[in-house]
Amino acid sequence: MIGWKKKKKADCLVMDSMSKVLAKGAFESASGPWSLRVRVTEGSVKAVLHANKVQIVPNDEKTTPRLARVVDCSDDGVVAFETLRELTGAEVRTNLRMPVYFAGYIYPLSGPSKARVPYRANDLSCGGISFFCDSCFSPGDVMEIVIPVTRTAPLLLQCQVLRERAGGQGQSLYACKFLDIIDEQESMVREAVFNAQLQYIRDQAG
Repeated sequence: MIGWKKKKKADCLVMDSMSKVLAKGAFESASGPWSLRVRVTEGSVKAVLHANKVQIVPNDEKTTPRLARVVDCSDDGVVAFETLRELTGAEVRTNLRMPVYFAGYIYPLSGPSKARVPYRANDLSCGGISFFCDSCFSPGDVMEIVIPVTRTAPLLLQCQVLRERAGGQGQSLYACKFLDIIDEQESMVREAVFNAQLQYIRDQAG
């Protein structure tokens, strides 16, 4: 079709060592297996250059995330990186975490009550979620939690409470890890977190 051009998706996020999002970018050709060239498409090139080390997390979960350092930068915003090491799946699940603001429901599987409980999300990663809730849970309690922000349909995932702390306004803040999450579910959560990261960049730029 004449005049039609397929929209190119963002290929990766560039984050600092504390997992703060600096930019999103598209991969360019590289000179070797340990070299990376990323064209910054949103965010701050200057922030990327000033970071000591960066995490480069691809949108495609089949591509290995890497810890890297800046080598060079061209005038048109293409940054060359040297890979320091590859990041494992566990590291990415922990690091790719984003503050989120949505509401959902919890279905306790252990504890004295099995009644449905509303919650308010605090942050989300591929490995778990933290949320505010009026009900009392203890470390080790298992529940099913509805994640309503995935692209196709809400996810119902099983999770376990790791810790609790006071969250203010009579609520507690619970940190939980996902249990028995399959690859397709993790991919859906990863996409939701990735999109939240991109929205964060746009909000900062605005």
